[in-house]
Amino acid sequence: MRLSLCTITFRHHLLSLDDIARWAAANDFQGIELWGSHARNMQHMTDRNAEWMAAFGLSVPMLSDYLPLDEDLASLRHATSNLCRLAGRWGARKVRTFAGKSASRDTSPEVRWRLSARLKDACMMAQDQGCQLLVETHPGTLADTLSSTQRLLEEVDHPALGINFDTLHVWEGGADPVAAHRALLPHI
Repeated sequence: MRLSLCTITFRHHLLSLDDIARWAAANDFQGIELWGSHARNMQHMTDRNAEWMAAFGLSVPMLSDYLPLDEDLASLRHATSNLCRLAGRWGARKVRTFAGKSASRDTSPEVRWRLSARLKDACMMAQDQGCQLLVETHPGTLADTLSSTQRLLEEVDHPALGINFDTLHVWEGGADPVAAHRALLPHI
């Protein structure tokens, strides 16, 4: 298993990515999951990239952000393309997002259909740019229960869609994490 930390953990601290990378390397982490906001804020720093991170003995396995699935299609496509471009700069092939902003039980069939279609569109774009889109199991989204997550995978039905399995969130959703992991394993 490769251990990574996410820069979102430090969002309320005045630490540079240099400081975080040094700390991660000194504490035997192998990677840094880069929050999308941090990646966007460093776009102008052309020396910050996968090679720079490798100098610390670290990689960036994933960029984590929030795609605007509920906005117009042009905005979603722009955000997906930009995030995949940034992921490429950092050598990441995975992009993490959430499946909407409402709990599955509170989402109408029409909204669920639209979100699934938008996720599929984002998956097609991500795949074209060499990325995989991971939906995090998370409360208040379409991936908040095991059954809703499995249904979402079936609805989107795209090879570039995977699951970022968060054990605590799965447990919060009422599922046995071991059984849920087993059920979702082909997509994790």
